[in-house]
Amino acid sequence: MKRVISLTVSILTSGFPNGFTDEFIKHVNQYYHKNGTITFIASDFSGHNLTDKYTNHFLELFKDKGIYFEKANIIDDRVTSEMAVEYIKEADVIWITGGDTLKQIKYIKDFNLVPALQSSECLVIGMSAGSINMAKQVVLAKDITDNIPALSIYEGIGLVDINIEPHLDCASKAHIEEDIYEASKIATIYGLHDHSFITIVDNKMEIVGDYVIFEKVER
Repeated sequence: MKRVISLTVSILTSGFPNGFTDEFIKHVNQYYHKNGTITFIASDFSGHNLTDKYTNHFLELFKDKGIYFEKANIIDDRVTSEMAVEYIKEADVIWITGGDTLKQIKYIKDFNLVPALQSSECLVIGMSAGSINMAKQVVLAKDITDNIPALSIYEGIGLVDINIEPHLDCASKAHIEEDIYEASKIATIYGLHDHSFITIVDNKMEIVGDYVIFEKVER
């Protein structure tokens, strides 16, 4: 059964290493009713084994919380750009996965998915890299350990107006005090701990869980 959302709803997450929280599921249930279609957008379109592994993992996490999907689609290089756009159009929920942030946005643009994502009326959930790439202008802190060799600024998907830094609870002191600090000279950065998330409904924002805001200030 198709779930139509009249609002623009985005949920930006960091990660759920211990499974989905009840608060997260509560927010999902506000905008999705059971037995619809979910579309996963991979981070590495050629990394099929890992994509399939995590797709199944997150479907199981949803199932454990009583959320079911009749159909699950995966967007990676096993489908054409045209098919990927159709997957976005038919989705009740879109899940933009975590992984390699810069690689993911390149694939999304190469497949010309941005217009379809911007016009979608379904619930869009980002995780980690996916949350980062949902921004209109992405300000991405340098992170050598995460394949981000330098501070990067680029046009993202354009679903939200904020920038996030996921997994802040796992970040090193140097990454926080040097790399994120440099990024916050350009834009305010919302640092999310795992199990925390931000829900944005028609530009109204709610943050759930632990977070730190790195305010943009003139330095």
